[in-house]
Amino acid sequence: MIMEKTPLVDKEQTARKIKDLVNKYYTDLDSVFVVNRGNNTKITDLSLSDFFNLVKNIKYRRDPRPVEVVARPYYLFKYRGLGLDCKKKSILCGAYFKYRGLDFRYIGSSDRPDGKIHHIFPQVKLDNEYLNFDATYPDYKLFAPKNVTKWEVL
Repeated sequence: MIMEKTPLVDKEQTARKIKDLVNKYYTDLDSVFVVNRGNNTKITDLSLSDFFNLVKNIKYRRDPRPVEVVARPYYLFKYRGLGLDCKKKSILCGAYFKYRGLDFRYIGSSDRPDGKIHHIFPQVKLDNEYLNFDATYPDYKLFAPKNVTKWEVL
């Protein structure tokens, strides 16, 4: 695996790196297959709902502080058994959207009283409206509204 050891120091730099990985490597998903309803299926052929459920059911694992890790989609999926945090799950979702030709954006959010941004998730544009696609945790629902103290487009 090729690794880049540039530290991620703030939300803007992190968002740029996530977008860069998606734009350069979204075709990684072309070679990823999963078993879906008993069939071997290319991950990019999954419905939005099936893809969301696949990603949300990948175990959540926070990066060891103070390290922040991002990687290209192929490796995230290959090593998904180790667990993924919101950044990594956002990369997988962004790669899926880009591959499928869907418009999307990233949202930085906070549920903290001070409003400090600490979470990232994608929104996908359907019928001219951006909808939340936060697959970070297994109990999250597709397109569910978010209860946050602050959010911004990254």
